[in-house]
Amino acid sequence: MSPKDLSGAELDLDDAPARAGELYLVDGNNLAYRAFYALPEDIATSEGFHTGALYGFTSMLLKLLSDYKPRGVAVAWDTRPVHREKILEAYKGTRKPTPDLLREQFPHFRPLVEAFGYTNIEFEGWEADDVIATLATRAEQAGVQTCIVSTDRDAFQLVSERVCLMMTPRGISEVQVYTPERVTARYGITPAQIPDFIGLKGDTSDNIPGVPGIGEKTAGELIIRYGSLEDVLAHASEQTPARRKKLEEFAQQARDRSCSRPFAATSRSISTRPRSSRLRPTAPSSRSSSGATSSVRCSVASIRSTWPCRGASRRPRAASPCAGARASCHSQPRERSQ
Repeated sequence: MSPKDLSGAELDLDDAPARAGELYLVDGNNLAYRAFYALPEDIATSEGFHTGALYGFTSMLLKLLSDYKPRGVAVAWDTRPVHREKILEAYKGTRKPTPDLLREQFPHFRPLVEAFGYTNIEFEGWEADDVIATLATRAEQAGVQTCIVSTDRDAFQLVSERVCLMMTPRGISEVQVYTPERVTARYGITPAQIPDFIGLKGDTSDNIPGVPGIGEKTAGELIIRYGSLEDVLAHASEQTPARRKKLEEFAQQARDRSCSRPFAATSRSISTRPRSSRLRPTAPSSRSSSGATSSVRCSVASIRSTWPCRGASRRPRAASPCAGARASCHSQPRERSQ
């Protein structure tokens, strides 16, 4: 069953928008977890090595290859989120440790990605969603039609006319694709308002505080009515006594850079070098169209340069190596604590 719009009608979230995608950005940790929990734990080799998550992960990559025929695919992986932990010590503090059966499969995900000719990428100190946000922003600026593959609802804020979001709500086979119009139909707000929406309601999965007592429905109604978190707080006196008290008491928590709002907005300008075996660095002095430093050393143009010419086979190819050279990469992506 599809999510419902504000009127209660089921949303049409077919994958037509994703079929126009040239570049696919996949949250590797997110997909690995989805695959692990979607399939039985007893899937294993004859030697007893569990392969359920690997099987599901491979199935999704095969689906991308056969159904969408992307010209470029980058799979982003988490590293320890030191930048967020510096701001909020309790970040993700309530998540459970990675299951042992999934942990033992993690060393094999990256080789799988490379076997497909896709690109593994990670940035020290940042999470996959920050990497994806940065690359999606740069791809949009370069005019590349992009599809993000993730079930992280923070990614709604990245959806635009050139960026769609593909979610896999039930295992890995069924997909739901969001465009700006579909995000608005579901929540009543634009993708640009998602950070304020999350900042107001918080995110229990990441142990991020918002305003206690305000859930998804109320947060959406308030953002629809007032437009932004700041305007909601400015009009706290117009709310019921109980809600007014909560908004006034936790206003600073909602605003404070040490609490929820910095985490609601994914970073779009990572300033460290990626760890990848198949990326060509751009010139350190390059600038984005907004004038901000383009500190991400992965060039969308370099990924595009390896795509086959029009009329040729559209089998996905890896992002270009740096003049044929291959940098060293980690043998194992860092698993995400749940």
